Parts: sequence; structure tokens; C-alpha cells
Amino acid sequence: MEIKKIRDLSLIKLDEIRTMVIACDSCGGIGIKKGDVFKVPPFYVGRYTARVVLLEVICSGAQVVTITNTICNEMDNTGVEIIKGIKEEIKYAGFRDVILTGSTEENFTTISTGLGVTAVGLAASEDLKVNNVKGEAVIICIGMPKVGDEVNLNGDREIINYETVYRLLQNDFVYEMVPVGSRGIAYEAEQLALCNNLKYHMKKDCGVDVKKSGGPETSVIAAVDSRGAKDILKNIQETHIVGYLF
Repeated sequence: MEIKKIRDLSLIKLDEIRTMVIACDSCGGIGIKKGDVFKVPPFYVGRYTARVVLLEVICSGAQVVTITNTICNEMDNTGVEIIKGIKEEIKYAGFRDVILTGSTEENFTTISTGLGVTAVGLAASEDLKVNNVKGEAVIICIGMPKVGDEVNLNGDREIINYETVYRLLQNDFVYEMVPVGSRGIAYEAEQLALCNNLKYHMKKDCGVDVKKSGGPETSVIAAVDSRGAKDILKNIQETHIVGYLF
């Protein structure tokens, strides 16, 4: 069994055919408890934390099979609402048979909301889009990086959606996709270049803040064959060229 750590993903090669992909995320101080810094109903805490790990696994080319939720609060009522949000996000991602399991804190009273989520996916090894850049490529950002109250919790058309991710996965010109986390576009692009033994050249005045946190992964970057970049820019939602790999 071969185990690799690539960016925020853990990859376990189960055999010659299958690879397990694991991603995790944590969320703290966001909720409606007294000690929470950013006040958001726990339903959305569950939804948007689950979104992070779902996108990480989906962008790798794997199929999500299990999600765990480690809720650092009581089941009634914080845990109930968080789990509802996680289940809702699983549906948004297009899954119907994902196994959901987890735990809550029932021994002590908590004054702030805390959540950890892990997603496990399976993929045919040949279908993985990890360390998959085949040469020089254009780096495109799809969706706008947003964090905190910049995100419209009830539906934000400026952020990356699952339908777009699935369309890009089916596009042969798209070598690899990486969701943008708290360290921003430039960091993720640098990591993408490093993992593929390439160099990243940032485009100036690209129309998006490449240093800004992506919050609950409201955008993704994609390494694209230059022959397909024009078509993707024209037909996909909010999109910007942010640099090049060579």
C-alpha cells in the first residue's frame, strides 16, 4: 500500500486499480454561541465546512463515499443543525449514498462552536487528476474568493458551483483543479507548480485578488492547456487568467 501527501490531500493507493483520497477541514468560532466571533446559524457552519472537503475530493477526480463530522458541541441543538447543513451540501454536490458518521460533545457545556469534517473518496487510479499537469499551462481562477459575510449564504452566483466543477473535470484541456483555501490563489498556484515540477508566473492585473483568503473555497484554480483556455473563459462563470505554468 502506497501513501502520499499532496497539498491538502492524503492519497492511499489500495491496489493497482484504486486510490483512496482523504481531505479534512476545521471550523471554529463561527456560529451563534456566546463565544463565537462570526455569527452564523450552525446549519450554514455545517454546509460550508462540508463544502470545503467535498470540493477537495471532487476536484481530485475521486467519488466521495464517506464524510465524518466531529462536532465539538452538544447534539441538541447545535449538532442537529450542523448535520442538517452537511446533508444539504452533500445533496448540492450531487451525492445520494454518502455514509455520514460523527460525534458530539455531551460531557461539557461549550461557549463557542467547533467542527471538524473529513471526506473520503475513491477513484480509479488512472482517473485521478492530481499531479496531472502535462506541460506548460494557463492558470485560470473560476469563482471569486470570498470570506465571512462576503458570502451570500442563501446562494451566491459569484462563487464556484459543483456543476461547473463537474463540467471542467470532463474537459480534456483541464489538467488539474485545486480549490482555493485561506492562503489564497497565489499560494495554491505555487503549490500546484511545485507538485508538478514546474514554475509559476503570476499575471499582473488579473482582475482578482490573488492574496485574499478563499474562505469556504468559493473559487478554484485550474491548470489548462492553452488551446482550451479561450473556450473555458467564454463559457464558464466568473473566470480570470491568473498566471502560467512552464
